[in-house]
Amino acid sequence: MRLPIILMATTALALPAAGADLGVLSALDVCDELGLSGLTISSDTNCLQVSAELYYEFHFGDYKGDLPVLGSGYSGTIDWTDDDGGATDWDSWVDAYLIMVGTAPSDFGPAKVAMELYGYDYAEAQNGVGVPERSLGFDHAYISIGDSTVLTAGLVEDSIFNEDDDEAFGWLESFISDETDGVAFDGGAGSYGTGDHAIQLVRNFGNGLSAGIALESLDDQGSLVGVVNYGSEQLTAHVSVLAGGILDGSFNDIALHSGVTATFDIFKLRGAFAANNSGWWNALASAEATLDMFTLAGTIDGTSERELGLTGAATAKLNDSFTVKLAARYLDADVNLANDEGTELRGRVEYAASETLTLAAEGGYLWTGAAAPSGTQTIADGLLELIWTPGANFGSSIAVAGNSIGAYKVSFLASRTYD
Repeated sequence: MRLPIILMATTALALPAAGADLGVLSALDVCDELGLSGLTISSDTNCLQVSAELYYEFHFGDYKGDLPVLGSGYSGTIDWTDDDGGATDWDSWVDAYLIMVGTAPSDFGPAKVAMELYGYDYAEAQNGVGVPERSLGFDHAYISIGDSTVLTAGLVEDSIFNEDDDEAFGWLESFISDETDGVAFDGGAGSYGTGDHAIQLVRNFGNGLSAGIALESLDDQGSLVGVVNYGSEQLTAHVSVLAGGILDGSFNDIALHSGVTATFDIFKLRGAFAANNSGWWNALASAEATLDMFTLAGTIDGTSERELGLTGAATAKLNDSFTVKLAARYLDADVNLANDEGTELRGRVEYAASETLTLAAEGGYLWTGAAAPSGTQTIADGLLELIWTPGANFGSSIAVAGNSIGAYKVSFLASRTYD
């Protein structure tokens, strides 16, 4: 909703015949001047942008347990293991965001104050025992100023530590990426704090090149963060480094994250590497080719824990209604240990019944060796899903899933963004 400044020309209204002689009176809207859109409210010198999002999900069934399959990375159609004796489990989760950004022009560039109020209300039960939890507070609240050079201070929205260009291509993640969310620089240990309370300085040099330096995690042990980014239509790349524990002078935790994606016509290539001074490293190489109706992808990744993963995926859009997806992934949990491997085959079919309604069916089969974390295991699972996207940034789905070791799960999700 735009509330523009309205100039009243009562003389022109009273003397319509002389309107052409009076000229055209107009008001300059500061939101338009700054190039800002969405839900805005403007005054003479400030533009306030308002956006919001609400997300709800509910799950019910028998799907929670402690027995690992291939470690915490295996999810199948949903994240379950089910070794709790058949007791009822459920989750109900509400996420809500209210974001306000006030912007005004200055001699140094746009000056902003940004605030996001975030709240959640969560209740879960395992074995029929419920645990409620709720929270309300600022997810970020910061000020910034600048155009090509931007200074930001406060509770920041994002760290300048770039972790992009590290996700595997294909519709199904590798086992390792499923657990580390790309390539991980911390390996699950250390004081590698990023974001939160921070002072950041970022410079855009033009031609796709930018760099930044920041003090972050100042509400904890503090980190010194640096980054160099490059982006064009054919190539995106970055190198991020950080030193943790700066406030106590230890500088004990050093970490690096890097990634590059190159696009050549129908081909995409990606490489990513992350490491820290504890000896941990995580590397990934992935490729994708788009050939008419087919998209093919392959990934190899590994970690310093002697894990090795391979994944292959294919997507075929048969026509405007049917899409078929097939994938296989393999994990050797320790290349120095025999019979600890796991392999999964998975398929998914999507049918677009209309522009707003999609039906999907998915199934998979996993088998592991005797030396895997769960021992010898074979699991088959399946999923039926109905997805509704009627527009206005609203989306909803309902799904029913189950597997061969007795787990089942009924899920409902709904969300809408407002901007």
